[in-house]
Amino acid sequence: MKQPELGRKILELRKQKGFTQEELVEQCNINVRTIQRIEAGEVTPRSFTLKTILNALGEDLENLKEAESLAFENFDIKEIKSFTFYIKLAWICGLIYFLSGFVEFAVDYARFYEEELIISNGAYISMKFIVMIAYIYFIWGFVLSGKIFDNYLMKIGGFFLIGTTILFYGYDMVSLYVEPFYMEYVLVVQSIFCGIGSFIFGFALLRLLKPMGSISQIAGGFEIASGVFFIIVFMAWLGYLFLIPSIFLQIILLYKIGEFVKNKS
Repeated sequence: MKQPELGRKILELRKQKGFTQEELVEQCNINVRTIQRIEAGEVTPRSFTLKTILNALGEDLENLKEAESLAFENFDIKEIKSFTFYIKLAWICGLIYFLSGFVEFAVDYARFYEEELIISNGAYISMKFIVMIAYIYFIWGFVLSGKIFDNYLMKIGGFFLIGTTILFYGYDMVSLYVEPFYMEYVLVVQSIFCGIGSFIFGFALLRLLKPMGSISQIAGGFEIASGVFFIIVFMAWLGYLFLIPSIFLQIILLYKIGEFVKNKS
Protein backbone atom coordinates (compact mmCIF):
# COMPACT_ATOMS: atom_id res chain seq x y z
CA MET A 1 0.00 0.00 0.00
CA LYS A 2 1.61 3.24 -1.17
CA GLN A 3 0.61 6.85 -0.84
CA PRO A 4 -2.04 8.10 -1.45
CA GLU A 5 -3.68 4.71 -0.68
CA LEU A 6 -2.15 4.64 2.80
CA GLY A 7 -3.53 8.12 3.54
CA ARG A 8 -6.97 7.12 2.35
CA LYS A 9 -6.86 4.01 4.55
CA ILE A 10 -6.01 6.08 7.62
CA LEU A 11 -8.75 8.55 6.73
CA GLU A 12 -11.20 5.68 6.40
CA LEU A 13 -10.20 4.19 9.77
CA ARG A 14 -10.47 7.60 11.44
CA LYS A 15 -13.98 8.15 10.12
CA GLN A 16 -15.00 4.64 11.18
CA LYS A 17 -13.92 5.56 14.71
CA GLY A 18 -15.84 8.82 14.44
CA PHE A 19 -12.73 10.90 15.16
CA THR A 20 -12.05 14.36 13.82
CA GLN A 21 -8.42 15.11 12.98
CA GLU A 22 -8.15 17.11 16.19
CA GLU A 23 -9.51 14.20 18.25
CA LEU A 24 -7.01 11.85 16.62
CA VAL A 25 -4.23 14.30 17.49
CA GLU A 26 -5.34 14.15 21.14
CA GLN A 27 -5.23 10.36 21.05
CA CYS A 28 -1.76 9.95 19.55
CA ASN A 29 -0.08 13.34 20.26
CA ILE A 30 1.02 13.88 16.67
CA ASN A 31 1.01 17.30 15.06
CA VAL A 32 -2.31 18.00 13.31
CA ARG A 33 -0.47 19.21 10.21
CA THR A 34 1.31 15.85 10.06
CA ILE A 35 -2.04 14.01 10.18
CA GLN A 36 -3.40 16.24 7.43
CA ARG A 37 -0.41 15.63 5.16
CA ILE A 38 -0.49 11.86 5.74
CA GLU A 39 -4.20 11.61 4.95
CA ALA A 40 -3.72 13.79 1.87
CA GLY A 41 -0.99 11.44 0.66
CA GLU A 42 1.64 14.18 0.72
CA VAL A 43 4.06 12.37 3.03
CA THR A 44 4.81 8.79 4.05
CA PRO A 45 4.81 8.42 7.84
CA ARG A 46 7.73 6.92 9.67
CA SER A 47 7.10 3.47 11.15
CA PHE A 48 6.83 4.77 14.72
CA THR A 49 4.36 7.48 13.67
CA LEU A 50 2.32 4.95 11.68
CA LYS A 51 2.21 2.55 14.65
CA THR A 52 1.07 5.32 16.97
CA ILE A 53 -1.73 6.42 14.63
CA LEU A 54 -2.93 2.86 14.03
CA ASN A 55 -2.88 2.09 17.77
CA ALA A 56 -5.09 5.13 18.38
CA LEU A 57 -7.45 3.88 15.66
CA GLY A 58 -7.54 0.33 17.05
CA GLU A 59 -5.76 -1.13 14.04
CA ASP A 60 -2.79 -3.52 14.10
CA LEU A 61 0.16 -2.68 11.88
CA GLU A 62 0.46 -6.39 11.08
CA ASN A 63 -2.81 -6.07 9.19
CA LEU A 64 -1.20 -3.56 6.87
CA LYS A 65 1.84 -5.52 5.73
CA GLU A 66 2.56 -3.42 2.69
CA ALA A 67 2.12 -0.20 4.63
CA GLU A 68 4.56 -1.45 7.24
CA SER A 69 7.12 -2.27 4.57
CA LEU A 70 6.74 1.19 3.08
CA ALA A 71 7.10 2.96 6.43
CA PHE A 72 10.20 1.04 7.45
CA GLU A 73 11.98 2.26 4.34
CA ASN A 74 12.02 5.71 5.94
CA PHE A 75 12.46 4.83 9.62
CA ASP A 76 13.42 1.20 10.15
CA ILE A 77 13.50 -0.90 13.29
CA LYS A 78 17.30 -0.65 13.61
CA GLU A 79 17.06 3.13 13.73
CA ILE A 80 14.46 2.97 16.50
CA LYS A 81 16.65 0.54 18.46
CA SER A 82 19.62 2.88 18.07
CA PHE A 83 17.44 5.63 19.54
CA THR A 84 16.90 3.40 22.59
CA PHE A 85 20.67 3.25 23.15
CA TYR A 86 21.20 7.00 22.73
CA ILE A 87 18.24 7.88 24.95
CA LYS A 88 19.62 5.57 27.65
CA LEU A 89 22.99 7.32 27.35
CA ALA A 90 21.18 10.67 27.51
CA TRP A 91 19.44 10.01 30.85
CA ILE A 92 22.71 8.74 32.33
CA CYS A 93 24.39 11.98 31.19
CA GLY A 94 21.45 13.85 32.70
CA LEU A 95 22.16 12.21 36.04
CA ILE A 96 25.84 13.21 35.78
CA TYR A 97 24.81 16.77 34.93
CA PHE A 98 22.31 16.90 37.80
CA LEU A 99 24.85 15.79 40.43
CA SER A 100 27.81 17.79 39.12
CA GLY A 101 25.62 20.88 38.76
CA PHE A 102 25.60 21.45 42.53
CA VAL A 103 29.40 21.59 42.59
CA GLU A 104 29.44 23.84 39.54
CA PHE A 105 26.95 26.23 41.13
CA ALA A 106 29.09 26.57 44.28
CA VAL A 107 32.25 27.23 42.26
CA ASP A 108 30.54 29.75 39.95
CA TYR A 109 28.92 31.57 42.87
CA ALA A 110 32.33 32.02 44.47
CA ARG A 111 33.85 33.18 41.18
CA PHE A 112 31.21 35.62 39.97
CA TYR A 113 29.71 36.92 43.20
CA GLU A 114 32.59 36.67 45.68
CA GLU A 115 35.31 37.18 43.05
CA GLU A 116 37.29 34.18 44.21
CA LEU A 117 38.15 31.11 42.13
CA ILE A 118 38.26 28.32 44.72
CA ILE A 119 39.79 25.73 42.35
CA SER A 120 42.64 25.90 39.83
CA ASN A 121 42.12 27.08 36.26
CA GLY A 122 42.70 23.58 34.93
CA ALA A 123 40.19 22.05 37.33
CA TYR A 124 37.66 24.76 36.50
CA ILE A 125 37.94 24.16 32.75
CA SER A 126 37.74 20.38 33.23
CA MET A 127 34.63 20.78 35.38
CA LYS A 128 32.96 23.09 32.87
CA PHE A 129 33.79 20.80 29.95
CA ILE A 130 32.40 17.71 31.68
CA VAL A 131 29.21 19.48 32.74
CA MET A 132 28.75 20.98 29.26
CA ILE A 133 29.17 17.65 27.43
CA ALA A 134 26.86 15.87 29.91
CA TYR A 135 24.19 18.52 29.44
CA ILE A 136 24.45 18.49 25.63
CA TYR A 137 24.06 14.71 25.52
CA PHE A 138 21.17 14.96 27.99
CA ILE A 139 19.29 17.47 25.84
CA TRP A 140 20.17 15.51 22.70
CA GLY A 141 18.05 12.70 24.11
CA PHE A 142 15.07 15.05 24.00
CA VAL A 143 15.95 16.15 20.46
CA LEU A 144 15.74 12.49 19.42
CA SER A 145 12.49 12.18 21.36
CA GLY A 146 11.16 15.15 19.41
CA LYS A 147 11.97 13.32 16.21
CA ILE A 148 10.26 10.14 17.40
CA PHE A 149 7.08 11.86 18.57
CA ASP A 150 6.99 14.47 15.78
CA ASN A 151 7.39 17.16 18.44
CA TYR A 152 9.05 19.96 16.49
CA LEU A 153 8.86 22.35 19.42
CA MET A 154 11.01 19.97 21.46
CA LYS A 155 13.64 19.87 18.73
CA ILE A 156 13.66 23.67 18.48
CA GLY A 157 13.90 24.11 22.25
CA GLY A 158 16.57 21.43 22.52
CA PHE A 159 18.79 22.97 19.83
CA PHE A 160 18.31 26.42 21.37
CA LEU A 161 19.44 25.17 24.78
CA ILE A 162 22.41 23.31 23.30
CA GLY A 163 23.54 26.40 21.37
CA THR A 164 23.16 28.63 24.42
CA THR A 165 25.12 26.16 26.55
CA ILE A 166 28.04 25.97 24.11
CA LEU A 167 28.13 29.77 23.77
CA PHE A 168 28.16 30.66 27.46
CA TYR A 169 30.20 27.70 28.73
CA GLY A 170 32.80 28.55 26.12
CA TYR A 171 32.80 32.14 27.34
CA ASP A 172 33.23 31.00 30.97
CA MET A 173 36.32 29.01 30.08
CA VAL A 174 37.88 31.63 27.79
CA SER A 175 37.25 34.42 30.31
CA LEU A 176 39.80 32.84 32.66
CA TYR A 177 42.58 33.94 30.32
CA VAL A 178 41.23 37.17 28.86
CA GLU A 179 39.77 40.25 30.47
CA PRO A 180 36.06 39.53 31.07
CA PHE A 181 33.78 41.66 28.92
CA TYR A 182 31.36 43.38 31.30
CA MET A 183 30.66 40.17 33.23
CA GLU A 184 27.50 41.59 34.81
CA TYR A 185 25.96 42.14 31.37
CA VAL A 186 27.03 38.69 30.22
CA LEU A 187 25.28 37.11 33.21
CA VAL A 188 22.12 39.07 32.44
CA VAL A 189 22.12 37.99 28.77
CA GLN A 190 22.85 34.40 29.79
CA SER A 191 19.91 34.42 32.21
CA ILE A 192 17.55 35.75 29.53
CA PHE A 193 18.72 33.26 26.89
CA CYS A 194 18.43 30.33 29.30
CA GLY A 195 14.97 31.57 30.25
CA ILE A 196 13.80 31.68 26.64
CA GLY A 197 15.15 28.18 26.00
CA SER A 198 13.53 26.79 29.15
CA PHE A 199 10.22 28.45 28.27
CA ILE A 200 10.14 26.84 24.81
CA PHE A 201 11.38 23.51 26.11
CA GLY A 202 8.81 23.47 28.91
CA PHE A 203 5.91 23.81 26.48
CA ALA A 204 7.41 21.02 24.38
CA LEU A 205 7.41 18.76 27.45
CA LEU A 206 3.72 19.49 27.99
CA ARG A 207 3.01 17.96 24.58
CA LEU A 208 4.22 14.55 25.78
CA LEU A 209 1.14 14.03 27.96
CA LYS A 210 -0.46 11.28 25.87
CA PRO A 211 2.54 8.97 25.44
CA MET A 212 4.29 9.70 28.75
CA GLY A 213 1.60 10.73 31.22
CA SER A 214 1.51 13.35 33.95
CA ILE A 215 5.25 13.37 34.64
CA SER A 216 5.77 15.33 31.42
CA GLN A 217 3.23 17.91 32.60
CA ILE A 218 4.90 18.37 35.97
CA ALA A 219 8.38 18.57 34.44
CA GLY A 220 7.11 21.00 31.80
CA GLY A 221 5.43 23.17 34.43
CA PHE A 222 8.61 23.44 36.48
CA GLU A 223 10.63 24.17 33.33
CA ILE A 224 8.29 26.96 32.23
CA ALA A 225 8.30 28.53 35.70
CA SER A 226 12.10 28.33 35.74
CA GLY A 227 12.26 30.00 32.33
CA VAL A 228 10.01 32.87 33.46
CA PHE A 229 12.16 33.55 36.52
CA PHE A 230 15.37 33.46 34.45
CA ILE A 231 13.90 35.95 31.98
CA ILE A 232 13.03 38.31 34.84
CA VAL A 233 16.76 38.10 35.75
CA PHE A 234 16.63 39.50 39.28
CA MET A 235 14.54 36.43 40.19
CA ALA A 236 16.99 34.02 38.55
CA TRP A 237 17.70 32.42 41.93
CA LEU A 238 14.10 31.16 41.89
CA GLY A 239 14.73 29.87 38.38
CA TYR A 240 17.51 27.67 39.75
CA LEU A 241 15.23 26.37 42.50
CA PHE A 242 12.53 25.37 40.01
CA LEU A 243 15.13 23.92 37.66
CA ILE A 244 16.26 21.32 40.22
CA PRO A 245 13.01 19.28 40.31
CA SER A 246 12.52 19.90 36.58
CA ILE A 247 15.88 18.31 35.66
CA PHE A 248 15.27 15.41 38.03
CA LEU A 249 11.86 14.71 36.47
CA GLN A 250 13.30 15.05 32.96
CA ILE A 251 15.84 12.31 33.77
CA ILE A 252 12.99 10.03 34.80
CA LEU A 253 11.03 11.08 31.72
CA LEU A 254 13.91 10.20 29.39
CA TYR A 255 14.18 6.81 31.05
CA LYS A 256 10.46 6.25 30.44
CA ILE A 257 10.79 7.37 26.82
CA GLY A 258 13.62 4.89 26.33
CA GLU A 259 11.49 2.06 27.73
CA PHE A 260 8.49 3.20 25.68
CA VAL A 261 10.49 3.15 22.42
CA LYS A 262 12.06 -0.19 23.36
CA ASN A 263 8.65 -1.79 23.90
CA LYS A 264 7.20 -0.30 20.71
CA SER A 265 10.07 -1.55 18.59
